[in-house]
Amino acid sequence: MNINKITVFGAGIWGSVIAQHLAKNGYKVSLWEYNQQLLGVLKTIGRHPNIPNFKIHDNIALTGDVAEAVQDTDMIVFVISSKAIRAFCREQLKPLLNGKVLPVVSASKGIEDKSFKTICEIIEEELPQLKDKVLAFTGPSFALEVAQNVPTKIMLAGKDAVLVDEIRQVFDSDPIIIVPSSDRRGAEYGGAIKNVLAIGCGVIDGIRDGANSKAALITQALEEMNDIIVSQGGQNSTVYSLAGFGDAILTGMSAISRNRRLGEKLGAGLSLEEAQKEVGTIAEGVNSVQSVYDISCKNNLNTPIIHAIWQIVCQGARPHALLQAMGFVNRGDK
Repeated sequence: MNINKITVFGAGIWGSVIAQHLAKNGYKVSLWEYNQQLLGVLKTIGRHPNIPNFKIHDNIALTGDVAEAVQDTDMIVFVISSKAIRAFCREQLKPLLNGKVLPVVSASKGIEDKSFKTICEIIEEELPQLKDKVLAFTGPSFALEVAQNVPTKIMLAGKDAVLVDEIRQVFDSDPIIIVPSSDRRGAEYGGAIKNVLAIGCGVIDGIRDGANSKAALITQALEEMNDIIVSQGGQNSTVYSLAGFGDAILTGMSAISRNRRLGEKLGAGLSLEEAQKEVGTIAEGVNSVQSVYDISCKNNLNTPIIHAIWQIVCQGARPHALLQAMGFVNRGDK
């Protein structure tokens, strides 16, 4: 496969770091951003305002025009909000690609409400010529650490093993090592569920109940993740891979995790709107809570942790509902 130009949709922190990584690997990168204010800053100062010491590589061309971004492109990487991807593919990409077949990598995480489709499945549904050409890029990978050259392993999951190996070579260079997988559905579900669980970890931090409680939460939550992933056709081994256990540990334990920080604000008593305002950037776990909860209910799964997180995020329940879901039935608000 001959890849020269790569389009990255989304110039947030992760999108910009991925674009920078690909540019350093020698590819021409078109980095698209819908937020005109951010795009203007990037173009004006040549640096990302939210990434320390980040000078935009000479191989990166910044644009706010979708047609310009995909012109003569050989590969697309999605790093935009999961909620926006279906409409983006249908309304903007479909007429521009006009049936063109090319590999697509999704670094966006989430499960669609009601349909329970993964991001890769949504892309393939809206752009049917890309069936089996869409890969999931997921795992324990804080963008700021990748930008600082911290060694990182990321899972690349897809149905076509040959394509997975070809795209692995595009990404696989210091500081990133790519681990291939054939379980795309399991990997994507793991990437969405771990964001929900990270909110729960943050709630424990906000309540200030300590590391003991959080370790118990993660242990119980991984059992629930396993049941959900397997119920949706994913593999048990994926739960204990980078896409499941590895990513859950990272996002649930680290102070810089957006989802964990959002949960911490909720645990401290803030409303969802107040918590989102204080965190500032998008916490994708919020977009996944309802769909993960609905999947559990539809399949009659016993997932008290997921249920409690849903109550806190979507129903405004008090944070101690999570401790009660863990079996601390007499645990009242402090």
